[in-house]
Amino acid sequence: MVFGGILAGGIGSRMESATIPKQFLEVDGVPIFIRTLRTFLRVNQIDMIIVSINADWKETYDNMLEEYGIDKTRVVLTPGGETRFGSLVNVVKKARELVNGENALIVTHDCARLFVSPRIIEDNIKMAKEYDMVTTAMPTIDTMLFSDDGISSSQVPDRTKLWNDQGPQSFEVNKFLKYVSMIKPEDMSNYIEAGKVYLSHNCKIGLVKGERFNFKITNDIDIKYAEFLLREGFVK
Repeated sequence: MVFGGILAGGIGSRMESATIPKQFLEVDGVPIFIRTLRTFLRVNQIDMIIVSINADWKETYDNMLEEYGIDKTRVVLTPGGETRFGSLVNVVKKARELVNGENALIVTHDCARLFVSPRIIEDNIKMAKEYDMVTTAMPTIDTMLFSDDGISSSQVPDRTKLWNDQGPQSFEVNKFLKYVSMIKPEDMSNYIEAGKVYLSHNCKIGLVKGERFNFKITNDIDIKYAEFLLREGFVK
């Protein structure tokens, strides 16, 4: 079984003008989390999608699923955690519960990257069958600097070997939860995404090539940029 796992439980604290959680903000009349969810629903290989939510806003999620005609037979809502990583773990645990402990593949994604393409999701599913885990990334086009103190640069890494991580990230449910169970509670705050979990076990991570428009909505100007891309036809 193949799950989609969408992280949509944050509060969007960096959105200066937002009065509601970021995932509910509209881009050209459609909420961010609905746009991301619609893309996952278009991928036939995805059997079911689990969405981590801010439990205080559950009624809003339910109402939006209804309003935008989302096929709720393929969507399950589950409470998010106190952190992004906590929400990721909750989504994966829900997937394991839904398959009664059997193994499954999950494609996890931050709903704020609302222009993820079906091609990226499909490539994640394909490559995850060959690697311990895969992540989506783009080769960097900028010269990168390394700084120990945030004031001066001590190194200029070879940018031909550097990639900007985007997401989705995909992996087997049971192996991920096995590795998570080995993390000490006091170390849990050191984890944000799945890649570090697998690297700590010397696993092989595959790279799915991302896309320039698979950026993350973080602040107000990102909303305007997203609407510009839609208006000019760069994305759909």
